[in-house]
Amino acid sequence: MKYTSSFIVSALRETWFSLDGYCSQLAPEQWEVASDCPGWSVKDVLAHVVGTERQLLGDRAPILAEEAIGGHVKNEIGRSNEAWVESMRSRSGTEVLSIFESTINARLDALDALSDEEFDADSWLPVGKGSYRDFMAIRVMDCFVHEQDIRISTGGSFLAHERSGRIALDQLLAGLPYVIGKKVKPLEGTTIRVDVTSRSDTIASVRVRMQDGRASVVQEADAIDDAVLRCTFEAYLFAAAGRLVAPGYLSGGSVAFEGDEGLALQVFENLGFVI
Repeated sequence: MKYTSSFIVSALRETWFSLDGYCSQLAPEQWEVASDCPGWSVKDVLAHVVGTERQLLGDRAPILAEEAIGGHVKNEIGRSNEAWVESMRSRSGTEVLSIFESTINARLDALDALSDEEFDADSWLPVGKGSYRDFMAIRVMDCFVHEQDIRISTGGSFLAHERSGRIALDQLLAGLPYVIGKKVKPLEGTTIRVDVTSRSDTIASVRVRMQDGRASVVQEADAIDDAVLRCTFEAYLFAAAGRLVAPGYLSGGSVAFEGDEGLALQVFENLGFVI
């Protein structure tokens, strides 16, 4: 889906300001709580958000010492992320929050100044090539997920923002053909539907069919589904983002299966695809 530049910037503003307000209330010990991002505390998660946005402002990434590389660093993107996080580990949570505030204000000024043509310019993406608009939609998703990481890790509740939540969900649903086709690998002709719910309402429904060896989204409203996975937005997001808490949702009433329950379970268990 192509979002307007103003919608993307407003979505970033929405989740950044919400994160700022939430973190300003954290007690000193809460900053050091382990998050569900392997190897990172709550403070580290915010430092990661800061680092990416500072790099987008043109700041050079710090040098990461070899002895600072933990087992949770799996690739070059992870190495770059860890360099920024490590550079702020000696700072207090409130110091990192202050850096976050100045960083997001500078980023919002820069984004507000961009034209639509600049948003449509070619850009690097974690999954290949695309536009700067595409990259910023991914940034919305990443920041939204990390806001939830911080909230849940410190005893807060999941907060599904209207704009950043919509973009994040769209981005994570777009990975379903990859999950089903490359990880689950059902039989040819199998049709699987994934419903994402909020309270008792379905807020998104995606049907994927395995055809000619590939998994593709199909729009047939009256199709017969071999398996249906129904889960809350919170459960879907944390599972798709590969968080360690995802299995806990299976016993908490946030996930349900219809049809081939074993196949639907495989989809949920293999949802994690975010780098």
